[in-house]
Parts: sequence; structure tokens; C-alpha cells
Amino acid sequence: MESLFYLLLFLTIYPYAVYPLLVIAWSKLSGRHWTQKSIVPRVSMIISVYNEEVVIREKIENALSLDYPKDIFEVVVVSDGSTDRTNEILASIKDRRLVLQVYPERNGKTACLNQVVPAAKGDLLVFTDANSMFPSDTIRKLTRNFADGRVGLVTGWTKYRKADGEEETTGLYARLEKAVKYGESLVSSCVGADGAIFAMRKELYRPLQDCDINDFVIPLNVVGQGGRVVLDPEVYCIEKPSEGEAKEFRRQVRITNRTLGAIWRNVGFLNPVRYGAFAFCLLSHKLIRFLVPFFFLGTFCVGSVLSANSAFYAVLTTSQTLFVVVGIFGLFGRSYGRLVQLCSFVLLTIYAQFVGWIRWSTGKSDVIWKPER
Repeated sequence: MESLFYLLLFLTIYPYAVYPLLVIAWSKLSGRHWTQKSIVPRVSMIISVYNEEVVIREKIENALSLDYPKDIFEVVVVSDGSTDRTNEILASIKDRRLVLQVYPERNGKTACLNQVVPAAKGDLLVFTDANSMFPSDTIRKLTRNFADGRVGLVTGWTKYRKADGEEETTGLYARLEKAVKYGESLVSSCVGADGAIFAMRKELYRPLQDCDINDFVIPLNVVGQGGRVVLDPEVYCIEKPSEGEAKEFRRQVRITNRTLGAIWRNVGFLNPVRYGAFAFCLLSHKLIRFLVPFFFLGTFCVGSVLSANSAFYAVLTTSQTLFVVVGIFGLFGRSYGRLVQLCSFVLLTIYAQFVGWIRWSTGKSDVIWKPER
């Protein structure tokens, strides 16, 4: 029982503490950087939208103002059954670089990408969201990474800015995720991309299933074709922070649900004989992390049994209970201290992953959703 307790405890903290330290150390000892050099290939920015009247004009104006040669840059917007003023606003923007595709019925983001990518003129495709704004040099920073012929996909990261223009301090989890992905990039390829900002060679795009989560499966497809997936720490987009735990919970449930399905359909990438270090990164970064709800619950159950005859395990189990209580208090807005916020975020993530597992195991998929702005 004690051995089982420590195994479950280790697996609970492994993806958030042990693996990050391991991959960062690995990258420093034997990491391989990639070549970066200024190049100006033809670029197509792809934006799939649904009822984005609040932000779409700002997004298009931001895209068209980026520092990149106008004659080799286009912005392809596919409106997926929008019923608000999105299509009207897009039609009012007169610029030859803007290409608009309107679909009268909703099919989901992935289906839209499959439709518009083949007609895109760019040698490189940049994928982004309607609410993600780019600094002026973003495209140039993305493209420089493709000077290395081994690089097939480049992702950035998301910086949050409040409505008053003040930048939020990047949270511990976001800093950890960025460091891990950069470490993975140096070791092999990073696991997944930031859906708000990533670019790839068009020739490596493969049609997706409607249920696929594009910012996870597209990078897998690139790795499967021998390309390298990397994070450039200097590439980022700017968004307003999400408002409320309920929205963040739904987002985490959706991500868990769709990613589990993607891992199941692409389980071959966990084969270390074929994919080497990347298989280890995928196992550690995604699969073990998504199993944390079960490891966490198992730790509590085994610890409770051991507590009957051991004050040491009673303290550990009590500490775990206090963590849950503090997290719940934080979710209900009872305290905003850093420790409480951390407990709340971890608890919300664990619960959302658990719900995501239930939805996936019962055959429910989140293919289509509404943007919550």
C-alpha cells in the first residue's frame, strides 16, 4: 500500500514538477537549436471565425498592418455560418490581400481549414484566432525559423493584456508551459502548438477529421512526416484574459475531450522505437498529465487507508484535503492570494480533465462551440 501511495503521488506531481525539470535539463545538456535567418516566403494567414463581430474589424486591421511585403501576404478568413454582423463587417473592408470565404451553415473550425487551405497561395500558412492580435514584426519572426529546412511548424505563445492596456503578469502555469515547450523543441519537437499563433509549411498540411483538435493534430502530422515542431520564445500574440472560472472550466473540458480523442487516433506516436524522444515528451506532457485526476484521487484513497495506522499519512491526507478546500474557496472568490489562486487553478484543471474524460469515454465530442467574448 505504501509503495502504491508513493507511485500515485509521484505520477500526480510528475507532469507539473518532475518532467519540466527533466526536459529543461535535457535541453541544456544535449539540445539542438535550429537555424534562424531572415527570409520572405509567400504567406497566407488563415482565420476561421464564427460570430466575431466584436473583434473582427480590429483583427483584420491588425493583420493588414503587419510589417511584411504586401505582394506576398494574404489574409484568408472563413466565416463558419456566422449569424451576426461578422460577414457584413468583413465585406466592408476593401483590401486586395483580404480573401473571404462564407459558409452558410456551421461545420466547425477543422472542417473550414480543410476547405480553405488548398486554395491558399502562401508557401507558409499562419493560423490564428479572431481575438489574437500580433505585434508588427510577428510574421518576420515566424518566417525566420523556416530558414532551417528541418523545421516544419513554428508556434508562439499568448500574452494577456487587460482592457486598459496594462499587461498581466504571466502566470506560473503559462511560464512553465512555455519553458517546457521550448525545452522539447531543443530535444526533439514540442508537443502541440498554441492555436492562436502558429505557422507551418503548406506542403505538410494534411486534411483533418472534423473531430480533430487542429493545434494538436497538425503538429503531430508534421512530426509524422519527419518535420520538426518548435516554439520560438520571441513570437507571441496578445489577447484579453478570459473572464471567469466557468469559461476557463469549459475550455479545459473541451481541450481534454478533443485531445484524448486525438491521442487515441494517433497512439502510434507513443512508440519510442519510431519517434524516439518525441514519444517520451508526448507521454509525459499530455497523456500522464491528463491522467492526473485519477492519480490524485488514488493518492487520497490510499492515503486515507494508511492514515488509520499512521500519523504521517494522516498529515499528508489532511494536507491534500486542505488543498481542495482552499481551491474551492478560491473558485468562489473568497480569497485572491497567490497560493489560493494556484490551488484554485490546479483544482479547476483536475476537475475539468476528469469531466473531459467522462465526455470522451461516453462518446461525446466538442466539435463545434461558440466563442465566449
